[in-house]
Amino acid sequence: MGFEEQFSDISDFGNWLDIDPIEVGLSGESKYHITRNNGTELILRTSGIENYKRHCESAMFSQYIHDKLGLNMNLPIEVAACCNDTLAYTLYTWVEGLDADTKILNLHTPEQARFGEKAGALLRRIHEVKAPRTVLPWQAYFSRRIDEIIGRFRTIRIGFKGDNQTLAFIETNRPLIKNRPQTALHGDFRSGNLIITNYDDFGIIDFGRWCWGDPYMDFQCIRRSCSVPFSRGQINGYFGSDIPGDFFGLMALYTAVDMIRRICEAYQYDKSSLEDTVAFAERTVREYNNFESLVPTWY
Repeated sequence: MGFEEQFSDISDFGNWLDIDPIEVGLSGESKYHITRNNGTELILRTSGIENYKRHCESAMFSQYIHDKLGLNMNLPIEVAACCNDTLAYTLYTWVEGLDADTKILNLHTPEQARFGEKAGALLRRIHEVKAPRTVLPWQAYFSRRIDEIIGRFRTIRIGFKGDNQTLAFIETNRPLIKNRPQTALHGDFRSGNLIITNYDDFGIIDFGRWCWGDPYMDFQCIRRSCSVPFSRGQINGYFGSDIPGDFFGLMALYTAVDMIRRICEAYQYDKSSLEDTVAFAERTVREYNNFESLVPTWY
């Protein structure tokens, strides 16, 4: 189906000059870089109409975080349905700057670490926004989430080296999530979702996986950032010189659950990426010495 068939019923469509697809990822959502006739750039996010409520919630959350913190980030313009009401979509503003992955990899190690520290400080700002008192206690919510993810993993029967050790580690360390605080979470915080501006500050994009939860869960995809110095710097920039004793255990737990989730999503949405996703999981298992260690080798 062509772009005109999909998007012609979007009110702003007549102003669009170019529509460029952005790498989809594993969420089942489609993203597009839009250029208007006047040169203005936007980002369009679409998914099945059954996700309309989630589009509304993500748009409201993005605006809420911006109003609270004043971050340089995508802001919602419109949430509606298109493609004869089969797709939900959100139009967001575009964040100007350079892709952080590309720029940071071209820097020397100390500069990569410095940008990681800046990212850690930015993440800590996001976590200043406390969750509403009405949210479900974290242990109740995330324990159920673990059950769902492991259940899906057992159903698809995609194994990897160290999978039994990983599952055992998750089960053994569930008690760590008891009585955890809850804040705003980005949900996919890594260098690939950061933009570097002309002033070497960060813009932040893609709050599509936002939620309320344990702030340490935003470290679950830290090694999907562009480099080890950046990842190490992010932890140091977040905590300074005082890393709490429970941090690495919780980061390991959330990392283990996240890599299982990503295998399930690759299987469901993008089987072409499944081999790479499994390879990443196996690398993670090695970094945690089959999850016999709480501190990864790269730190």
